[in-house]
Amino acid sequence: VFETDSIALKIKEDDSLKTEMFVVKKSIHGPVVKEEGDKALALKVVALDASQIFKERWEMATATNLDEFESSLKSLQTPMFTVMYADKEGNIMHLFGGQTPQRPPGDYDWSGIVPGNTSATLWNHHHPYEELPRVLNPESGWLQNANDPPWTTTFPEEIDANDFPAYMSPREMGFRAQRSARMLDEDESITFNELVEYKFSTRMELADRLLDDLLDAASTARDQELKNAVRVLKNWDRTADNASRGSVLFKTWVDDMNFPDDFALQWNERSPTQLPEGLKDPTMAVHRLFGAAKEVKEKFGRLDVFWGEVFRLKRDSIDLPANGAPGDPYGVFRTSYYRPDDNNQQSLIAGDTYVAIIEFGDSIRAEGVMGYGNFSQPGSPHRTDQLQLYSDKKLRPILFYRHNVEAHVVETTTF
Repeated sequence: VFETDSIALKIKEDDSLKTEMFVVKKSIHGPVVKEEGDKALALKVVALDASQIFKERWEMATATNLDEFESSLKSLQTPMFTVMYADKEGNIMHLFGGQTPQRPPGDYDWSGIVPGNTSATLWNHHHPYEELPRVLNPESGWLQNANDPPWTTTFPEEIDANDFPAYMSPREMGFRAQRSARMLDEDESITFNELVEYKFSTRMELADRLLDDLLDAASTARDQELKNAVRVLKNWDRTADNASRGSVLFKTWVDDMNFPDDFALQWNERSPTQLPEGLKDPTMAVHRLFGAAKEVKEKFGRLDVFWGEVFRLKRDSIDLPANGAPGDPYGVFRTSYYRPDDNNQQSLIAGDTYVAIIEFGDSIRAEGVMGYGNFSQPGSPHRTDQLQLYSDKKLRPILFYRHNVEAHVVETTTF
């Protein structure tokens, strides 16, 4: 039996407001969001009663040590999100945070839809802070997270997924997370400037797993267009930088394949940063490369078109070459997502938003960039004044101390 309520919504229409009644149905699981025939879909969401999220964030921001920071997190007011912590004492921590429901036992796929006509799937409590995946000061000396599960936040692994309920988080590691871990694991001492370089890395981890196999399979091709494609991909630097030549061809080929099914070796937990790799059907892959080469040539007139010629940063009157690609499946750490535009171009719509590199010590050193700007009002110079930095893969100083802020004041308003 559903609870039913009617809510009056005021909707702006031109210069006036009209009222529309909105019927809300609720079940014991939560609000009904869809009905079809004799079935209904209800949504049960954690933290709907979490009213102290801003208090938690304030306490996180004003904490002066690890104990104070963790104390603020234990209220679990944030429904989800990974939390990373670092301080000048050298402590680093990763928390797979938020409110994770204590799921009832049973053979249910909690990543999808479960039966709601039984109390067997009804949960009412979440895991306390002490039961969440957490890593503090790992042996490796580093932590990373690229929207991946907590088990692979560092290597050697510090937490065992088998010690947690299966529903806590998936057991997988995407290419972007693998790229992130590789850059950290292969450099024993990372400077501030090196970390900036790594953050903006557009190298495609996927290319390192596939390109050698593809080129080997296509090396005996007689078709001239295939030979040209092989030459372009051999000379490609395997990045999605503005001036990269070959990345458009590689992406076009990847988009026509069917990964992960087309890998020769699939991912598994025993080799989390080495798999998947290889081509299951090299002959088919070469055939797809022929099609990709034809498509790129028809659209852009040449196979080695610059990445930044096709993928653009556009806002207001600004039109700049973009860099970066979707994190998965391409395995690029510097994420950029695009949508088709005019003239066979694509425009950036999402990806890296606020980027910051922070060095903790006796004083704070911090640099950052917000590609889409700090202001949304038309006519403001701060809508587009950081786009060039985004295109150039550069950061600006973050004004943390009062004297730095006062030195850069452009306008003062007195209330």
